[in-house]
Amino acid sequence: MSLSSAKNYALRAERSQDPKEAADLLAKAILELAASIEATDAKVKKMNRSGG
Repeated sequence: MSLSSAKNYALRAERSQDPKEAADLLAKAILELAASIEATDAKVKKMNRSGG
């Protein structure tokens, strides 16, 4: 779950010659981004609850 993983998947998709593989890699990139956003959101919410 990291932005770098999402970036790597997207870069691999860009270089792919196979449309199905590219679509699969983009899907993985999107899932990595979503997981990263959720993790960041959880951290922010936790910080807001704890007051710091």
